[in-house]
Amino acid sequence: MSSEPAAVCGKDSGEQSALHKQSRTMYPRVFAVDLHDVDGDRFQDSRQAGFSWYVLTTTLLVSLSVISIGWSFGVVNISKSIICQISPLGPGNTHSGEFPNRIPFSNSAWTIAVGILAVGGFLGALVSGAISDSIGRRNALVVNNGLCLAGSVLMGTATTAVHFTLGRFVIGIACGVASGVANTYVGEIAPLKWHGFYGSFFQLSIVIGLLFGQLAAMHATGGTGWRIVVAFPGVFSLIQIALLPLRVESPRYLLKAHHINEARHALLTLRRGYDVAAEWQESLLSLDVVEINASNVRYHSDQWSATAAAASAVPANDQADANALDKNDSKLTMKTKGHKAVDDNVAASSLTFAENMPVERATHVSGVWQTLCGRTRDDLRHLMACCIVLMVLQQLSGISAILFSDSGVVRDILDPFSPLSAPWTCVVVCGTSLPAIFLCLACVDRLGRRALLLGSLGGMSVCCVLISAGLFYGPNSMVMAAVFLCYFAFNMGAGIVPWFIISEVIPSYSLSAATTLCCSLYWVMSIAIGLMVPLIENIVPQWLFVIFGCFTLAGFLLVMLFVPETMNCPITEVVKKHSGNIHVVVKPYRRLNASGSIGGTSRSLLELFKC
Repeated sequence: MSSEPAAVCGKDSGEQSALHKQSRTMYPRVFAVDLHDVDGDRFQDSRQAGFSWYVLTTTLLVSLSVISIGWSFGVVNISKSIICQISPLGPGNTHSGEFPNRIPFSNSAWTIAVGILAVGGFLGALVSGAISDSIGRRNALVVNNGLCLAGSVLMGTATTAVHFTLGRFVIGIACGVASGVANTYVGEIAPLKWHGFYGSFFQLSIVIGLLFGQLAAMHATGGTGWRIVVAFPGVFSLIQIALLPLRVESPRYLLKAHHINEARHALLTLRRGYDVAAEWQESLLSLDVVEINASNVRYHSDQWSATAAAASAVPANDQADANALDKNDSKLTMKTKGHKAVDDNVAASSLTFAENMPVERATHVSGVWQTLCGRTRDDLRHLMACCIVLMVLQQLSGISAILFSDSGVVRDILDPFSPLSAPWTCVVVCGTSLPAIFLCLACVDRLGRRALLLGSLGGMSVCCVLISAGLFYGPNSMVMAAVFLCYFAFNMGAGIVPWFIISEVIPSYSLSAATTLCCSLYWVMSIAIGLMVPLIENIVPQWLFVIFGCFTLAGFLLVMLFVPETMNCPITEVVKKHSGNIHVVVKPYRRLNASGSIGGTSRSLLELFKC
C-alpha cells in the first residue's frame, strides 16, 4: 500500500493541505508520545495515519470470530455422509466409547440441523447492537465467544439429532452476534486511510473458514474425527477469550458511554505517534447530542482541553476514577508543545463543538425505526437505503447456489461423473477466490468503493449470462469457468464492501441500529435463498441464474446512481453531503467545451466511479 495520503472525498492535494493547516490552527497539537519526543513538524494528522501493527493484530484477533462463521457453514456442506446415519438401524450406528460414530438423522431432520444455523444467526444479529451498546464492542465479542464455545461443545458431544441441532442453533446465535459486532469494532478502530483494508478482513475470514472447514470435513472420514472438526471453532473462541481483553475498547463507544479518559487512552494507543486532536473532534461530532458546559473548558499546556470539556458530562462519582487513571497514564499522556496560554473564550470556541451543536440534557441513541424514518439528528434515509441494498444483494447474487454442494449448479453438472467432484470443486472455488480478496485488499483504498462494487456486480452479471447460456446450450466447461469467474468477481467487491461501508456512512449514534438491521436482513435473505433455490431448481433449473443475473444487473444500476464514494472521507463529510431522502449521487455529463474537446465528457465518465 502506498504511504502517500490519498485524496479525501474528491479534494485535490492543495485543498487537503489547506484543510490540514486549518485543522492545526483550530485544534491543539496532541500526540501519543512523551513530551521530549514531540516534534511539531514531524507528526501528521491521525486521520492520515498509516499502517499500524496494533490495529492489524487486533483485526486478526477479531477475525477469528468471523472464521467461525465460515467454518460452521462449510463443515456441514460436505460431511453429511460422515456425521449422519439416515437409517437408525444401519451399520453406521456403531459406538466408540460414549459417543456414536454417527448420529441417526432423517432427511428432514438433517435439513433442519443445517438450516437452523441461519435462524440462530438472525436472532444473534437482532440483539448484536443492543449487546455492543450495553457492554462495549470488545466485551461483547468476549461474551459471544463464550456462547460459541458452548455451541461447539454441544455439537462435539452430540449423541442425538436434537442434541446436534441445538449445538448448531447456539453457535448460529454466536455467528449472528459476531457478524454485527466484529464489523462495528474494526470499523471504529481502523484509521480512515486504511479503513477499507481492515474492513476487507471480514470476507477474507469467511472464505478462509469455508475453505478449511470443508477441507477438514473431507478428511474426517472415519470414527469420531468429525466431532473434533465440528467443535473446532471452540479453539478460536478460547484464543479470543484469553487475548481480546488485552486490546483496547473502541474509542467511539467509550465516548458515547461518557468514559472520556478511557476513550482518550484507547485513541492514543491506536494512533501512537500521530496528532489525534482532529480525529477526537470528529468522534465527538459523530455523536448525537452530548451535554457540554463550554464555560468550564480550560486549556493547559499539559492537559487536553477537549477532555476537560467532555469531562463535564462525566458523573461526579466517576471523577475520582478518572483522576486516578490520569496519574497512571504517564506514558500515554497527551502532550502539547509550542502553545502559549490563550483566552478561555477562544479555547472554548475552538476546542469544543458546543457552539456548532445544540446543547441537550441527555445523550440519545437512535433506534432502527427512528433511523429508517429520518427522525435522527441527521436524516440518514438515503445512507440506510444504500447499506440495506448492498447487504441484500450479497444473497440475491446467487452465491449460495454456487458454493454449497448439497444443492446447486456444481452438483448438477459434476455428480453424474463422480460423487466427490462437486465437494472438491466447492473447495477449489473457495481457494481460487483468495487471490480476488487479496487483490481487493490492495485496491480498495486506491480505487474506491464504487469502482469495486460496479466492477464486481457488472462482472457477476456477465457470468450469470454465461452460466445460463451453458445450462441451456452447453458445454458444461463454459458453465464451470463462469462459476469460478462469478465467485472471483463477487469477492472483488460485492462480497466485501457491504460489510464495512456501514461504519463509513452511519454516525455512531445510529451505527448499532444500522448494523443490527443490515446483518439481520443478511441472515433473513440467507434463509429465504436456501428455501427458494431448491424450489426454483425443481421447476425451471435453467432459469435460476437468469434471475440472479437480473438482480446483479439491477444492483449495478443502483450502485451507479445512488451509492456515494466513501474512500478516505470522514463520516461527518459523508453525512453532510448525502443526508436526506433518497437521491441520485452521480453527477451529470458535462457538455463539450468551446474548443470541441471531449475532456469534460471523459472526466464525467470517471465520476460514475467516483462521484
